[in-house]
Amino acid sequence: MTEPKEQAGGNKTILLVEDEEAHAELIRKLFEDIGSDWKIEWVASFKEAMKWLAENENKPPSLIIADYLLPDGDGLSVIGKGRKMGEVGIPGIILTSYGSERLAVRSLKSGAMDYVTKNAVELQDLPWTAERVLREWLNIAERKRAEEEREQLLKELKKERDKLKKAMGHMADLKEVTRMKTDFLSITSHELKTPLTPMKSQLQMLREGYVGKLNKKQEKSIEVVLRNLTRLENLIGDILDLSRIEAGRIKLSFDSMNLNGAVKEAIKMQEAFAKGKNIEISAKLAEMPNIIGDAERLGQAIGNLLNNAIKFSEKAGKVIIETKRLGKNVQVSITDYGIGIAKADQKKLFKPFSQIDSSMRREHVGTGLGLAIAKGLIQAHNGNVGAESALGKGSTFYFSIPITQKITKKEAPYIG
Repeated sequence: MTEPKEQAGGNKTILLVEDEEAHAELIRKLFEDIGSDWKIEWVASFKEAMKWLAENENKPPSLIIADYLLPDGDGLSVIGKGRKMGEVGIPGIILTSYGSERLAVRSLKSGAMDYVTKNAVELQDLPWTAERVLREWLNIAERKRAEEEREQLLKELKKERDKLKKAMGHMADLKEVTRMKTDFLSITSHELKTPLTPMKSQLQMLREGYVGKLNKKQEKSIEVVLRNLTRLENLIGDILDLSRIEAGRIKLSFDSMNLNGAVKEAIKMQEAFAKGKNIEISAKLAEMPNIIGDAERLGQAIGNLLNNAIKFSEKAGKVIIETKRLGKNVQVSITDYGIGIAKADQKKLFKPFSQIDSSMRREHVGTGLGLAIAKGLIQAHNGNVGAESALGKGSTFYFSIPITQKITKKEAPYIG
């Protein structure tokens, strides 16, 4: 199915349906004179227009400009045909030798986005009218598609909610359900993790040639399996961490540490991922006092935030990680210049298994656990975590932790 931007904004083609060649040439020249990148396909009759649309059904035009009166039909019927093409249809503009309120109403009811009279003044503005109509149509198409996706999501959510409600019908205590879910995640993760270690060891032995030399094809296959095993291992580790955090069973070892050291270690761990996307990681590390914290777990939290920033950055982009002291707290902030997050979607951040569902984010595979785990680990340090973002401009994730704490070990709280 044709995506709206590909259909209406990609090829910048106008199907011009005009029976008078002089008018057609004048319109073509108007677009050429302003250096427009529109490509104009001209046909002189209703029959030719319908034939052209049928032949180009898989690559429809961005816009139809049609004369109201044609020798063998009318332009509104051509525009009506265009409205039914592709996923969201094709916008249209009607040309007429005379203008009237009645014609305007009829044109709009028939699906035209605007109409232009064939006088010198209005025709001069036709290229800008075409650009405006296209922009308006794209906005309408995007809103329509977003609304359809929202409705579908709401239907799916209602189905899942009904299933969950039915399953919970015989359970009086919601906490018991949470405990059962957490125990299930923990037990299942342990059971899945147990066979991974010997599997990975055997594959590594095969790769190193302990049981015989492998050819190139076999080596490549082993690498693919090992890579996917590592991904599975990381996923299981995240689920285990999440289940422990939710159950308040994750033990943290607190000691004197410096956040700059944790930041440097996190950068090292994410260097390969960043290099794969040609992303520069810039560190701006202020002179920091030591704090009381679990260096390994804070490094994990910083790594999760950094991984998220890299994941949602464009290739050849930049990510900035900065540390500074704020009164009685120390702060770490990670800024990317990627796709950003709409304000309405920001409330979903830091929730387990939650990812923002938009056409821009579907390509970024993930479970939605990284931010939730980071939040739990930071809260366990009596810290606060947050984010600032603007759609299309990037995001900044940050957290702060008190400098002085009298703690030696602690269990992380449930992620709310």
